Amino acid sequence: MINFCIECSYFSFGGSFYKQKFGTAMGNPLSPMIADLVMEDILDQAVEAVPFPIPYIKKYVDDLFLALPEDKIEMVQEIFNGQDENLQFTIEREKENRLPFLDMVLTRNLNQAITTEWYMKPISSGRFLNYRSLHSFSQKMNVAFNFAKRVYTFSTNSRDNEVESVIRRQLLINDYPNTLISRVINRVKLRRQEVETAMEANENRPDEGETVFRSLTNIEGLSQQIIKTLRREYPTRIATKTTNTVGTILPPIKDKTDNDDQSNVIYKIDCNNCDGCYIGMTTTKLKTRISGHRSNVRRLTTLREAGHTNSDAAIISIREKTALVDHAAENDHVFRLDDVKILDRTQKPSNLPILESCYIYNTPHTVNKRTDTDNLNVVYAGLLHSITNLKRTRTNNQNRTNVNITRTNHTDTIITDHTTHE
Repeated sequence: MINFCIECSYFSFGGSFYKQKFGTAMGNPLSPMIADLVMEDILDQAVEAVPFPIPYIKKYVDDLFLALPEDKIEMVQEIFNGQDENLQFTIEREKENRLPFLDMVLTRNLNQAITTEWYMKPISSGRFLNYRSLHSFSQKMNVAFNFAKRVYTFSTNSRDNEVESVIRRQLLINDYPNTLISRVINRVKLRRQEVETAMEANENRPDEGETVFRSLTNIEGLSQQIIKTLRREYPTRIATKTTNTVGTILPPIKDKTDNDDQSNVIYKIDCNNCDGCYIGMTTTKLKTRISGHRSNVRRLTTLREAGHTNSDAAIISIREKTALVDHAAENDHVFRLDDVKILDRTQKPSNLPILESCYIYNTPHTVNKRTDTDNLNVVYAGLLHSITNLKRTRTNNQNRTNVNITRTNHTDTIITDHTTHE
């Protein structure tokens, strides 16, 4: 099974298909676990091949920290590189008894004890979640707090004023106000003093049952009120997220998936004989769902050609399958199954029913059954009605022709802007 999952790593670009030649692909759920297993195996073999005991060794993913005799460094590197020709290790030696490792600089003191300081690479811009971003305030506070906590934790060889200076400088780069930075620093200090007490409190805390975690799009002034309400009534933890991501700004570089091959979508099929349309959803590929519609229509046509009427049990049975077939049978109409439009898509199949209900409610002349929107809460219905009216007003305003009147030499000149507005 592992070989099958790894060997099926391929992608398409520019109309051509490419396959992973060696290793596991980025984005494959197996990649992190296999990479860690490979590193553990190589580390065990290499350490066993070294002809002397390594006094100190630590590993984090593919970064290794070793304490070695200076004249044995090259030999150990050759042993590590000899384990697999595709995996080669580079070495960084300590300078002035200091060596960067992850987000720290490790300092070897005269008594051979190791102390640490927070470290940032020279090429790093020092930028993370900006205070002026569209994320919620709680997310910004958590980012600032966790950053300050990391700097304090990693700085075992620095005075508090030096650590505070580093924290303040980095947060100011990301537009955090001075007053908030001071709050963050004081909060970290207080938390450090209460670590042992907090740990004891957590150990003795009674079981409050399983907590449900959910995400919510951050809307300033609304999301926090919803979170407070849910927190009072339900054991639910809500994390906010922003939809204004890099993926929504930059154009995709991957090949676009054909509409027929897309899944978890809301689609629309227009009637060829009237203004009616059918709104549907599918978790499978769209072409599979449309194939089902074609099969139902063919079955209806076959029954009609055999002399069956709408009152016959066979046609009644097939009309109950979808509102599309029901409309086609009732009115003897044909739907444009070759011109299906995708209205929306989602990564979560559980979101499809509510999305479908919203589109059915918000789309005029649908042939869908009344029961398709019965589960739509009246609150949603009211909001959708308001959104529809707002969109209609905007469309009407944008379609109007702009007319400006200027007076020149007692002659009225009408300048008309016929620019098309999207």
